[in-house]
Amino acid sequence: MKSWFVSLCLVTALLQAVYAAVRVMISYRALELGGSGATVGILTALYSLVPLVAAIPIGRAVDGRHAAAVLRIGAALSGVAVVVIITSTDLVVLAAGSILLGFGHILTLVSGQGYVPLMSSPDQYDRRFGGLTVWISVGQSIGIPVAGIIASRSHEGHVETNGALLAMLVLAALAATASLSPHLRTPKTATPRQSATPVRQSTMAMLSTSGMRPAVFSSLIVLTSMDLTTAYLPVLGEQYGFSVLTVTAILTARSIAAIVSRVFLTSLLQLAPRRWLLISGTLCSALPVALIPAVPQPIIVGILMAVAGFFWGLAQPLTMTWVAGLVPPSNRASALSLRLTGNRLGQVFIPLTAGAIAGSTGTDAVFVLTGGLLAGAAFSTWRALTRE
Repeated sequence: MKSWFVSLCLVTALLQAVYAAVRVMISYRALELGGSGATVGILTALYSLVPLVAAIPIGRAVDGRHAAAVLRIGAALSGVAVVVIITSTDLVVLAAGSILLGFGHILTLVSGQGYVPLMSSPDQYDRRFGGLTVWISVGQSIGIPVAGIIASRSHEGHVETNGALLAMLVLAALAATASLSPHLRTPKTATPRQSATPVRQSTMAMLSTSGMRPAVFSSLIVLTSMDLTTAYLPVLGEQYGFSVLTVTAILTARSIAAIVSRVFLTSLLQLAPRRWLLISGTLCSALPVALIPAVPQPIIVGILMAVAGFFWGLAQPLTMTWVAGLVPPSNRASALSLRLTGNRLGQVFIPLTAGAIAGSTGTDAVFVLTGGLLAGAAFSTWRALTRE
């Protein structure tokens, strides 16, 4: 395995542990500071606010071979964000920390994904995007339970978030240090797969490419669904009496299921057509998510989340390959950042809608809404792929 890819996966795993765990702790911290389900929706949206406008310029910088610098800045900023969240004593400071963390996340995400088309040939995309997303899930599977175990060491059922956040600050510092590896330097000259005269496409030109909009829509619905379940499972848990350890165990089951699907992605592509796997990423996760509030038993919810996690694990790397293959080589990091912009667009507006729904009709409706969105994305993907 290439040294740059090993280093990238290490940094990615550490940072994803931080992002996944801290986002769960943000929900608990918001409730601790007097917030409600609507507050959680607003904080989730704020996390994606800066990335909504910054993703494409960041992608252009990565296409310009500044991936290493972008990754290092993102890792450092993520650590600063955790410090802000630790010191938050009101919802305004907590919101500021959430915004900073979201900015750090998009910097590391665009640069990390951008390394693959910069350093690989197209026939390596599935394997390397799959491998990278495996380590994303590994990080989530480490961060969430570690934070949950530490946070559960409290008295009288109160969730103590500071200890868990301090542990994540240590991981953020390790990631920032690992990002300084010389293996993560990108070459200054074009690789053989690139044309001698790079052609830079505008955002509208990329969006008008056949298949781009359905690919972005599928991706944004999957990622937003992951965000909503991460943000609202603690709220649902409080409603039905789940402990913090139970909630983190359920979220960990989701992450482990995603690891399994991503590890076997190459084998699954040999057994089933790519289009079937792309459609299944949203179609087969819609019903399990919608059923979660109907059967609020921890074991059943864990099984439903694991099923959803398995198919979400397929959707993310496959949509990365789908998007990257739709544009010329010199625009692939920009196309991936366009995909992430779509993700963040969904992550800003859908959580706000979910927060309003949670505030007026209850948390259960958020999961039903998420299931409906996944079904809609499956139909959109099916239509796009049957036209090709």
